Amino acid sequence: MLIIEHTVETNAEPERIWAVWQDVENWNLWDSGLEFSLLNGPFQSGTTGKLKPRGGPVLRTRLTLVEPMSRFVDEARLPFARIVVSHSLRRFGDKTQVTHRIEMLGVLSWLFAILIGREMKKNLPHEMQEMVKRAEM
Repeated sequence: MLIIEHTVETNAEPERIWAVWQDVENWNLWDSGLEFSLLNGPFQSGTTGKLKPRGGPVLRTRLTLVEPMSRFVDEARLPFARIVVSHSLRRFGDKTQVTHRIEMLGVLSWLFAILIGREMKKNLPHEMQEMVKRAEM
């Protein structure tokens, strides 16, 4: 199992962060590891979609938990593994704290941790800064 977690603070209101998260088709504007992503319905628990990592195959994804203005979790299936990404936000005074947590689970999670985990860990801080910039616009 691999766990990667990163937290940033922003002046952006939670509604602004939430709007960026809900705009799934534009995740690739701030997540450099994605060629594209899309949902097959509303941004709510149970909705499925697809995403394509750069240089990788198209993956099926599903929103497993959506709590508006608080957090959401999406899960992508890999052969004998899955990647679970938790996104959460909390407001403290005039700041919003945003955390992304990536977990690789399953029998072959160790292999995917080697193949893609290092790159994900390296890119996560930059991608979150880009996401926050979009929310602050």
